[in-house]
Amino acid sequence: MIYADLKGKRVLVTGSSSGIGAATAVMFAKQGCFVGVHYFRTKEGGEKTLADVQKHGRGCLLKADMRDEEQVREMMSQYVKEAGGLDVLVNNAGTLLGRVDIEGMSIEHFNDEFATNVRSAFLGAREGLEYLKQSRGCIVNIGSIAGHHGGGPGGGVYAAAKAAVHTLTIAMAKEFSKYGIRVNSVLPGLIETRFHEKFSSAERRKAVAKETPLGRNGTAEDVAKAILFLSSNDAAGFITGEYLAVNGGLYMRA
Repeated sequence: MIYADLKGKRVLVTGSSSGIGAATAVMFAKQGCFVGVHYFRTKEGGEKTLADVQKHGRGCLLKADMRDEEQVREMMSQYVKEAGGLDVLVNNAGTLLGRVDIEGMSIEHFNDEFATNVRSAFLGAREGLEYLKQSRGCIVNIGSIAGHHGGGPGGGVYAAAKAAVHTLTIAMAKEFSKYGIRVNSVLPGLIETRFHEKFSSAERRKAVAKETPLGRNGTAEDVAKAILFLSSNDAAGFITGEYLAVNGGLYMRA
């Protein structure tokens, strides 16, 4: 699917060294966008994503700890200097830091889970806002199905952080609407990426696929397509403050 209005857009995808972020960066490149590929620890992954992006278009490599205010500010400034502006921000950086029960969780783990998943989206949006105002651009935040059902064993605080991302999306959509900026979120279910290879056993992934009405787990490309849809003004220009669940029907709401 080609969204003609995305051609030439300047897109920054955080957490794009692998998985959903990498697939999203490449898919935007195929639309003719200038893509900022961001990583924190996995430089090799970032370089691979950038190489894949450059097979289809232009881009640049960016490094920052998305929990750190100054690093995010510097990264955003670097991206805008190279791209000439910002039209689409995809706040994808975030992860489950480990399966830890609430009963035995340290305050340090709790704080880092929220910093990794919520502060990162907050800082990305805040530091990108000045440039998004100029382009009347959009933001897509990446949440999780876990934010609806409380997560799996040891994932409760991660789920709470993702629920906070969902609510933050609505708050941003209300506040930024006066600038013509749309803000939405995508909520993946079980997606076959390195994340679930690390945190979900093969048996569990097979069981979830059987439970899913569409009969399979998702792919990174499934999620990337939803992100592109929400980023296109032609396709989603009257949608803001909403979430798009990409989970094969595993979790449905009235």
